[in-house]
Amino acid sequence: MSGRFGPFARRAAGFVAVVAVLALAVSACGSAMPTSAPLFTSVPIGPTPWPNGTTGQYGLRIDPSLLRRLPIAVGGVALTEDAGTETVVLDDPDIAKTVQSFAAAMAGDILSTDFVGVEILQFKPEDQTPDAYASWIDSFAFQACSQSDGVGDSSTETIGSWTVDVSACNGGVNVYSLSLGNGQYLSAFGNGPKDLGRLLIANLH
Repeated sequence: MSGRFGPFARRAAGFVAVVAVLALAVSACGSAMPTSAPLFTSVPIGPTPWPNGTTGQYGLRIDPSLLRRLPIAVGGVALTEDAGTETVVLDDPDIAKTVQSFAAAMAGDILSTDFVGVEILQFKPEDQTPDAYASWIDSFAFQACSQSDGVGDSSTETIGSWTVDVSACNGGVNVYSLSLGNGQYLSAFGNGPKDLGRLLIANLH
């Protein structure tokens, strides 16, 4: 990791609150055993509150079509659009400086044994640079681990056909970021024995 946090360092308080509850869930459910469930179901991603997208006051657009790269379910848990995260990011002036569109989804909930939250963003053409990508990766891992005892080990791994930046929070949360190409990035964080974040990446379209 580069150590740069840039304009993404002040991510929404709602993100930190979610991770705080997730950290508690990790400690409470860390010993749970995985269940035998199919990797996929026929449940589609839930209806968006903005079927045609919406644009915030700083120009950032919520674009549900970004979620088309995701499987409809992972680890037997359906993915649904995360309108709560989208609503917070919609009017974040810092993210809007370099990001033109954004969408979020989740599988499970933060008190489930297995949970993953996913964010996909499209950088502005002029900000499709290594520095902007590194800033996003570092900031996402920092925020995801801020209520899970901080960032522990970080590495680069191959998952399926994807090159992925992976961070393991000291409190048990796993964090993933990868380039989808053409200025799009996907980041995910979650917990549980099924490691839904890793499964999701392995099954991206």
